[in-house]
Amino acid sequence: MQSQLVFHHKTLDITLSNAAEKSSQQLDSKLIIEIQIYFSCLMGKRLAFYSEQSIDGCWQVDDTDEFAEMLKNSQQLSGNVYVRFNTVMTKTCAVSDQLGPPPVSDFKIKNQTPYVPSWLNIDFKNGKWCGEYGWEASQAGYKNTKQIRGNQCQA
Repeated sequence: MQSQLVFHHKTLDITLSNAAEKSSQQLDSKLIIEIQIYFSCLMGKRLAFYSEQSIDGCWQVDDTDEFAEMLKNSQQLSGNVYVRFNTVMTKTCAVSDQLGPPPVSDFKIKNQTPYVPSWLNIDFKNGKWCGEYGWEASQAGYKNTKQIRGNQCQA
């Protein structure tokens, strides 16, 4: 499935693999795929997968108000799948990856347009949501997007 969403006046081309499209049609709860531009000591590319109910390989957000706020700042891609763009900054400069959501704060950049990626590819492999994103000059097959998953599914 090919689709487009617009974040900060920039078009994002989105591709869902056949497996992702099929899995999206079977979701009983909402899934938020968050594109994160992650500022720490260095800048990183991350995709985080959140849901309000238990979905294998996703962080379950138990606080309904928090999930509702995340959903409000998301755009519907299809059925129960939503996409969100967010710039975040860690509260401390950790050198290693932290298991679980790191202590972050939203990092509001005045002009976010240059940070919005040009493309997002979403797949569903081995029972888990995954994906890659990048900009026009990015190589689509280059795997450099960190997948942020629930404790049970670190990959």
